[in-house]
Amino acid sequence: MKKIFRYVLKYLIFCAASALAFAEAHISTQSHQSQVTSVCSVPVTAGNDFEYFTAGDDGFLIRWNENNEGEHYQISDVGIKQIAVSPSGNLVAVYESDGGSVNKVSVWDWRTLSRKKFWRYKDSITSLKFSSKGTYLIVGTASVDGVEFYNTSNWSKINKIKANTGIVNYIHTSDTEKTAVFYSPAGNLSYYNMQNGQLKEKFTVIQGLSQPLLYNDNKFLAGIKDNTIYIINAYKGTSVTSIKSQNPIILSTHKDTNLYYLEYDGKNNYDLKMLENMDGGKVSNPRIVKSFRGPRGNAAINYGIKNYTEILLGSKSGSVYKVDTDPSITTSNMTEITQNTYAKIYDMCEAPSDFYFLTDKAIFKSSYDSGVVNKMYTTNGQTNIINYNDDNVILWSESSRSAVELVNLSSKSKTTLFTPTGNIQNLRLGKVGEKNYLIEIESNSLINLYDFTNKTFKEVYSGTGIQDAVLCDNGNLYIAKSAAYNPQVPLICVNLETYETVPLSLNGNVSFGLSTNGHLIYGIVLQSDDNVQTTYVYSFNTSTNKPTNLLKFQEEDAEAFTYLYGSVVYTNIGKNKLYFYNTTTKKNGSYNRSASIPKSVAQNGNRVVILNDNGSISWCGTNNSNITADWYLTTDEQWYEF
Repeated sequence: MKKIFRYVLKYLIFCAASALAFAEAHISTQSHQSQVTSVCSVPVTAGNDFEYFTAGDDGFLIRWNENNEGEHYQISDVGIKQIAVSPSGNLVAVYESDGGSVNKVSVWDWRTLSRKKFWRYKDSITSLKFSSKGTYLIVGTASVDGVEFYNTSNWSKINKIKANTGIVNYIHTSDTEKTAVFYSPAGNLSYYNMQNGQLKEKFTVIQGLSQPLLYNDNKFLAGIKDNTIYIINAYKGTSVTSIKSQNPIILSTHKDTNLYYLEYDGKNNYDLKMLENMDGGKVSNPRIVKSFRGPRGNAAINYGIKNYTEILLGSKSGSVYKVDTDPSITTSNMTEITQNTYAKIYDMCEAPSDFYFLTDKAIFKSSYDSGVVNKMYTTNGQTNIINYNDDNVILWSESSRSAVELVNLSSKSKTTLFTPTGNIQNLRLGKVGEKNYLIEIESNSLINLYDFTNKTFKEVYSGTGIQDAVLCDNGNLYIAKSAAYNPQVPLICVNLETYETVPLSLNGNVSFGLSTNGHLIYGIVLQSDDNVQTTYVYSFNTSTNKPTNLLKFQEEDAEAFTYLYGSVVYTNIGKNKLYFYNTTTKKNGSYNRSASIPKSVAQNGNRVVILNDNGSISWCGTNNSNITADWYLTTDEQWYEF
């Protein structure tokens, strides 16, 4: 029994204009939850001393100040691959991608945490940059058209270049914005007149350079290929030098006269090196500025940037480090500025009273009213929990073949119910009459049913593109699926006595995220073509076999859920906040979101708790849209409140 540890922390509340709601950035030293993908300094001209943004595959943007405190805000449920900061320091352009079909560029106002604009692309984004004065956002695409320009005053697309640039992975504009420079992996360094859109100069240079950079008043182009740093005279397109280097990361920006880079030996040794600008258009041999011991393997440094005398480094594990450029002859340890003090909550469910919260180590019971953390059971790393009855919960792990266990929290004992033969995609508790069942979905292709009464486990349906399934009072199994596979509808019904399969009249490409009260089914359905993508929350009446659309979102959201409590349906459709729809009064509303995107929700009585994607929770009431409090479970099993 531990009392809640309430800590008064300075935080900012912003009006999010795009969502017509309040949003909040949390200030902490917590790291990213997955690899750092980009680091970008905030221009000092914006009145900020040595501030940086980091972005990660966890969808978070973090703005770090000189005191090593980070403002955390999650803008995406897929990875952020690139970012660009405007000269004012207020706008952040972001490239979001899942590595496949999702490719989106969005622009965020950090002062209000509001999304100003977004564009969806069929092709991946190869470069992203604000022009020097912030007049344009320039986007490089992996298409024949190449670079696109957007006017930041109204976000309209404008035709600044009179020819297709092709694929470019580096963009730079002159201070006057009269000239744009592009490097293409095809081996072209091109200069365009931004006033008339004409090509001024084009040089054929080394192909396939990564981390390209113009520096030293734009005299040199640096880039990396095959563990070699190449320096090119950017005025002539001729080679200056090439230097072998182990796993190099270029740190300098276009403001620097000399080229700084980090070299990594693959173990835990890092060297900060410099190529000094010399007279006659030459550069020096590599000079070691200082050496470090740092993270290795899956935690190694993979991104960094220099801002005057400071260097911020991001790792594959999400940690952030800060070093300086002061020369030293001794080897020191890298200084990590991140400190993970929170234990991630992976799942939650209602308890007989209060709620259960599951971490990778234990089940805890707690409530907002008491603030007391009760450790109920030590687990084996399971990721999901289901409330079975007053004394028992079910533990399982998504995307795993681990055994499904029934845990008695009173006796601290467990019983293995079954062990799946494939990876569990989803597991749901269902009921028909007085009999309880577990509906287990494996690998998008198989549904098994576990009977608690008879302790039997059997296959009840196999097919392709299965997303979700629920049992209803009529004894039938309703399956949400992709309409791309037979039968070519997104919802079907299976009679569990005869195994007859009936296609149901729901229009859409794919359905998922089901919940039910036994006779009404609620779910998500996507309707999309080449031009329009729409996501609906729908209800389906099992007596009349008729669907009704309840909520609509004018984008594709393939990760949304529904959760039913009494007459209220909850959903996170739109990826940004939690909505609710009262099926009795036909009224809907939404909760203000936290710093992280809502992942799931649970209700018990008049208490609503939201589980956020970063493992924190948000407490809400049932009669207004405000978040009562945001809580993080600390590693020493206390609540920490924002």
